[in-house]
Amino acid sequence: MHDGLLEVIERILARCHGRQNVKFMMTTIRRQAASCLYGLGPMLSGILMGKFDSLELLEASDSDDVADLSFVGQVRSDIESLLKKANQLAPHDPKVEAFVKVLMEKGKLPKNKSLVFSTFRHTLKYLETHCNRTGLRVGLIHGDVPDEERASLRRRFSLPQQDADAIDVLLSTEVGCEGLDFQFCDLLINYDLPWNPMRIEQRIGRIDRYGQQSETVVIVNFVRP
Repeated sequence: MHDGLLEVIERILARCHGRQNVKFMMTTIRRQAASCLYGLGPMLSGILMGKFDSLELLEASDSDDVADLSFVGQVRSDIESLLKKANQLAPHDPKVEAFVKVLMEKGKLPKNKSLVFSTFRHTLKYLETHCNRTGLRVGLIHGDVPDEERASLRRRFSLPQQDADAIDVLLSTEVGCEGLDFQFCDLLINYDLPWNPMRIEQRIGRIDRYGQQSETVVIVNFVRP
């Protein structure tokens, strides 16, 4: 799958030589694959159907560049061939299994809250599905979630685990968590790592800040797709 991805991207870049928007989008696709191969199919489908909005592209970027997807029609057959491979992936995913193991171990502790970051919404939706299968109570935040809903999810995440309305795991993009602090949580999981190190520091700053209720915080980085 990954070899096929690189081959398709090489063909697209050769055909669209020098076009910055194409380079940006191909880099974004590679980064989605590095985050979660199982999120690649939904991302490619969204690109082909024109469902990527400016905010989602901003979340998926390490810069403020705005991408123009008008080139997609020229390379549609290449992307469709890649989408076919993505949809044929075997279901076994050791990375998500390791992720769930971390969550389940944390869930047994008195302080059971886990804050999870990914750059990509499709990765977060994939993780939400696996979290729900465990019985953990999960919330999902990204840039298109309204402010009042973000505030509600933050409040529920802060509730003690005995509360029926509490959330155990909060999945979020960087944009989704802007303006929200989580001093009551002492475990942060980076399911993928941004290429910009300042974004990593900003993620950690959501919990490692004044008012943190634990003596130490734990940061778990997943560095393989």
